[in-house]
Amino acid sequence: MRQKTNENKSTSCVYQELNPEMDAFLAGYLEDGRHRGLRESTIHLHDKIGDYFLSAVTETGCLKPQEMDAHSIGAACLRIRSRWYLSHIRTFLRYAYHSGYTGRDYSGVVPLFKRPQPYPSVYTAEEILKIENSVDQDSPHGKRDYAALLLATRLGIRSGDISSMTFKELDFEGNLVRLTQHKTGIPIELPMVPDVKDALKRYLQEERSDYDSPYVFLRIVPPYSHISVQAITKIVRTAIAAAGIDPGGRKQGPHAFRSSLASSMVNDNIPYEVVRKTLGHTDQNAIRSYARLDLEQLRGELLEQMRGALRRALARQRIGHEE
Repeated sequence: MRQKTNENKSTSCVYQELNPEMDAFLAGYLEDGRHRGLRESTIHLHDKIGDYFLSAVTETGCLKPQEMDAHSIGAACLRIRSRWYLSHIRTFLRYAYHSGYTGRDYSGVVPLFKRPQPYPSVYTAEEILKIENSVDQDSPHGKRDYAALLLATRLGIRSGDISSMTFKELDFEGNLVRLTQHKTGIPIELPMVPDVKDALKRYLQEERSDYDSPYVFLRIVPPYSHISVQAITKIVRTAIAAAGIDPGGRKQGPHAFRSSLASSMVNDNIPYEVVRKTLGHTDQNAIRSYARLDLEQLRGELLEQMRGALRRALARQRIGHEE
């Protein structure tokens, strides 16, 4: 039997009561995902969507996975409101076929829905420098905030990895930052560039209290545990506001600096695979959005050049008429 509840309230969801056959079918799918090394957060998502889908299939009168056919699957998909679920359902149906639950692969019955890929939020190098310089390092936690900010702006480290960073991950002798990413579980090794190294040393030597904690970035009030992800986001938002930069529709969290760093590397003609590995992406196609962003920027620059040329031509024409 599947576990119907999740202890993490932030990801809890309401499950329908499936009949034993459908419940065992979904349980097998989830166990297959665990054997393939999927993270528990992904397993939970598959559980939620699988339960939702099978409940819709059951409402069509199909009570066993072996009874599923194109009609029942198509009717179930029409009952599902969220188009974001469709790609997960196709994966589920491929599992059903390869595991022998169905006599054919019904994943082709599910309507195709391509998720729109939003352009990443990007700040220019000039804006990032203003944001960094806006941090008041003489405030009670200014050196901490500045060092944490530089880990995001200069190295593209995620907020979760910054907030839980330990001393074991900092190699001052080798000028390296070695960590295992919380999001992907993939270890990465980044250069501890001079500005980052200096900021970390100033924080550790001049500001950080000498508490027996393995974490680098601590709260300044009890309990003296490591700072939260929300605190990292607040540091970034405060710095952007202090710099007087209008974010417009851009994100105001540390992740925007990962996008900015990737875009800058792509603009410097660094190979996409190198950029992907530097930022610790597991998806081979993760950098395509930055390539699209570059194309959009090029189109914008070309359009502006054309407009400028047109304005100059009109100005010359006007001067000619005046003469």
